[in-house]
Amino acid sequence: MTADAHARAHAAGNPHSSAEFGVHPGDRSLVREAHCWSASPPEEWVYLESTGVAARHTAVIDDLAARVDAISRGVEGRGHGVSPRFDACERRARALADAGGDARETRRAAAVEFLGDAVTMLALDGAWEPGVAKHAVTTAAAKIDTAPGAALLAVFLHALGSSETAQLPPQIAADLFLWLLVELGPAEAASLWTTGTSGRPECLAAAGDAPKSRRLRTAAVGRLDGHPCSSPHVRCVAVQRWDRPFAALVARVSPTESPRLGAWLREAASALSPVLERETLFERNAARERELVSAGERQLLRLGYDLHDGPLQEIVALAQDMRLAREQIASLLDETGAARVAGRFDDLEARLTELDRGLRDLAHSVRPTTAVERPLEHVLRKEVETLTRTTGVEATFTVEGDISDLTDSQKIALYRLVQESLANVRKHSGATRAEVCIRGRTSYVEATVSDNGRGFDIHATIERALRTDRLGLAGVGERVRLLGGSVDIEARIGEGVLVRGTLPRWRPVEQSPAERAAALYVATA
Repeated sequence: MTADAHARAHAAGNPHSSAEFGVHPGDRSLVREAHCWSASPPEEWVYLESTGVAARHTAVIDDLAARVDAISRGVEGRGHGVSPRFDACERRARALADAGGDARETRRAAAVEFLGDAVTMLALDGAWEPGVAKHAVTTAAAKIDTAPGAALLAVFLHALGSSETAQLPPQIAADLFLWLLVELGPAEAASLWTTGTSGRPECLAAAGDAPKSRRLRTAAVGRLDGHPCSSPHVRCVAVQRWDRPFAALVARVSPTESPRLGAWLREAASALSPVLERETLFERNAARERELVSAGERQLLRLGYDLHDGPLQEIVALAQDMRLAREQIASLLDETGAARVAGRFDDLEARLTELDRGLRDLAHSVRPTTAVERPLEHVLRKEVETLTRTTGVEATFTVEGDISDLTDSQKIALYRLVQESLANVRKHSGATRAEVCIRGRTSYVEATVSDNGRGFDIHATIERALRTDRLGLAGVGERVRLLGGSVDIEARIGEGVLVRGTLPRWRPVEQSPAERAAALYVATA
């Protein structure tokens, strides 16, 4: 589904919106950031969308419980089969059970692993209503004679240490951990605080009912200042960085649950420590990557203005001279000669028009602000349409997921990757079809450009390009790698080419309007 189709679905009352799943206000950031299927909902919801929210969750919970039971008993059976995305989780669990000797204890442990994988997967999709995940875990735990509290804690610890969460952008990981504290743990509300650059407390993530209340904020500030929290309703632990308190994780709980909450908070704080370290590194990278790409973009922008102020103006003047010459020559010839000359002038004017259009497209495409000031989807769609218009190649463009939160330099890197790939399709491929696809995932963004052209020998082509100083995709690949990403090229003679660029997601460093205006002024000066 393209982004346009996604927008139309919302306009028509998309049944997969966060409002339908009843998400707490404190959980909004998790749902907004972590929807892996913002453009394409999970198959289980599509399959059951006509049955209502309660029925959908009931069916998924029953499927989870049936699979857990089957894994623990070592028998075949996929439950009701309404959640095909659980199949991979089940295969992993059964492989673990086999690796452990297929004993009952091993199968039960594998069943808990499956439960943790499945619950975490749907949590990352933002697909749980409040209270439903806990109900799903306790229902499944009853199938394997496991205490509800033990199952909830096992799933919580599994989510904290899973490979999926380790690959998440730091902000989404922090949102997820706090959501788990509230959804599976004893906390009623939880929030993560640190001291901002202004010296005031700053909330990094929050979940539950009123997670940013004055009581929780005060407890967090006190913990950051080295004062323990003494309230039976509020518990607070420090998140360490280099053995020093860097943030405070605070939660509200009923007095009867307060002793249990401490262990949950300490485990979450331990998991949050490397997350916050990654966040610091990402912020440094976000500032550094702006500096790394700005020089090249300024040069390209200057080239665009030079084209506009130089060759393009000369073409305008040449067109006027040609019209004048046409009139003057026609006045000196008879009717037959004038008609022949007019035809020749028509050909020259057509070629001049194409030259003018080509130079204007070039001047427009080299401007980095093209990919920054307008939605990236619109800019790339225009590039694809230009390829079809100028070459006749049947080109398609699709967007999957959300690509609206990329940094400026990430947008420019993807734009240059697609632009250079399409230029190669135009000049060298001999292709009749080309496809451009942008995929926005939870932890990365991927751009692919493929064609059905003649292909090439990768090693020979790269060696020749380096020898002749023709960088092309090599230069674009270096730009992507500077942002922590990678570029892969798959090509064989006679089988077309596939170019794939991948960039990690991170929360961009915020720029004020004044900073953005100053950067643009420097670029155009």
